Amino acid sequence: MKLKVIILCIILILITYQDFPLVNYFGEIARSPIFFLTPFFLGYLLLFKKLNISNYIKTYLVYLAYLILISAIYTIIIIVKNQSVYILEENILIKNIKMLAYPITAILFYQFIYTLFYKKKLSFNNLFKAVFFAQLFLIVFLIFEARVYKTTDVFLPFLHASAEKYWRIRLLTFESSWTGTIVIIFTLLPVYLVNSLKKSINTKIVVFITSAFFFLYYTIHSESKGYLILVLIAVLPMLLKQVYQNKKYRKYFYTSLVLIVAVGIIIYEPLKEEVFRQFNSSVTFGTRFSSYLASLQTFIKNPLGVGLGPYLDIYVSNLASVIDSNIMQQFNLNEIKQYLSSPKFLSSKTYFFDHLVFAGIPFLLFYYLFFIKRYQRLSKLNDVYLIKIILAFIILSSITYTTFIIKYEVWFFLALIDVIEKNKQLEKA
Repeated sequence: MKLKVIILCIILILITYQDFPLVNYFGEIARSPIFFLTPFFLGYLLLFKKLNISNYIKTYLVYLAYLILISAIYTIIIIVKNQSVYILEENILIKNIKMLAYPITAILFYQFIYTLFYKKKLSFNNLFKAVFFAQLFLIVFLIFEARVYKTTDVFLPFLHASAEKYWRIRLLTFESSWTGTIVIIFTLLPVYLVNSLKKSINTKIVVFITSAFFFLYYTIHSESKGYLILVLIAVLPMLLKQVYQNKKYRKYFYTSLVLIVAVGIIIYEPLKEEVFRQFNSSVTFGTRFSSYLASLQTFIKNPLGVGLGPYLDIYVSNLASVIDSNIMQQFNLNEIKQYLSSPKFLSSKTYFFDHLVFAGIPFLLFYYLFFIKRYQRLSKLNDVYLIKIILAFIILSSITYTTFIIKYEVWFFLALIDVIEKNKQLEKA
């Protein structure tokens, strides 16, 4: 195997590693080892005298500039109002800097992947090999974890930030809800690549089998409500629609229909039990619902956003008022009340609602240009339906249950389809 493929495969495995023990020493940004590779990414990009910057990154840089501006404005306002730089015992000046580390790392990693393939330093054939071997690694890891997670044994505790027992499948992440985008990307991307590269029939069969196994085996064992709901209402229907619309695959429609319905039934039962259990306890639902309402309230009162550090003051104030409202008294709010006195884990737990608080209306514009517009452009291209399904899952998960601060598999995929989009446009031209 080529050294380039090995290095890329290692990077792909590292982007799925989202519970790195060094988080206990360097803070949340170190929950992914990718942060420590940032100097390498920057050094690689500096090797080019003329760097072709992605248009999407240009959009992101404008958005980042706005985040810095609004953060500075509200930081001054909060310091003057409170006569202190501390909120919840955290310095909001330092908080601004720490929060900026996430988008800066994401931008550098995105541009690194984009440059790597746009400049053709790595071919898509090398990418296919690396993605496939990373998928095999995740499959093996999943099989061993599935044998342990319902027992009292702790599965490979040294790989995680905490050695405490975790009772769900989470792969190399912090919690089970973080695995959805990893599974969908490493299930459908190898299938897309093996088809687009026109590999041999034997190679295609192997990839189809491994991808189907990875998806089904994880889905059967998954207890992530967000993942199961999106698979049930988005991924499976989109796959079925594509099979029906494609003349070449239409003859397999009814076979696919039976399989997809079977998968739907498999998902539905555990999902129903989990939703009922969570709703009856109201812990998770109360936490999520109150977080969303607090984000919306913050947005309505501050339509231009409140910045990265000052949100500690303004978001917490709105969260407290939501918790005290009559509508929330029917839920168990013990978990969310803990967030009122500590900056740790203080967010809506979704990329969309977090940034709605940070940047308000400018974020909505950025979100449309960076995510929605990208999907619209892909819809005009041929033979990218699997890519569209992955992107649709990412967009929906960003609104419902996932934040992208250290989800570097998302930034990797977005950079990759940036290259695919440009290649397809050149072919079309």
